[in-house]
Amino acid sequence: MIPRQNRLKHMKDFAILSKEGRFVNGNLVNAKVWKIDPDKYEKRNYSTDDLKIGFVVGKKVHKSAVKRNLYKRKVREAVRLLLKDNKLASGFMLYIVAKPLILGKKYDEIAADVEKLLKKARILS
Repeated sequence: MIPRQNRLKHMKDFAILSKEGRFVNGNLVNAKVWKIDPDKYEKRNYSTDDLKIGFVVGKKVHKSAVKRNLYKRKVREAVRLLLKDNKLASGFMLYIVAKPLILGKKYDEIAADVEKLLKKARILS
């Protein structure tokens, strides 16, 4: 499980990220990334030391919630291991969106694509 301080939980945070963030494209997953600017949203108490991560797997991926949650867990685990090894830079807010191509892929393929995506987004150190 991702540590509580690194979770992107509130709908307002997702909305800010959607509005302010830049899109990064991957093979199996996409991401929306925003370098936190604490002065822009003072009431939200963002810090440049924060790293907030959210995960989205929509119904376009699969109609079954069980399958969607399975792939969400796989992506979350790939990010958790990178976070545990302190490979992710702080000062960012991002959410990762799974594509329908993720269906049938093994964990190793998903983890490699997530790592490549985060490198492309310049978050992986």
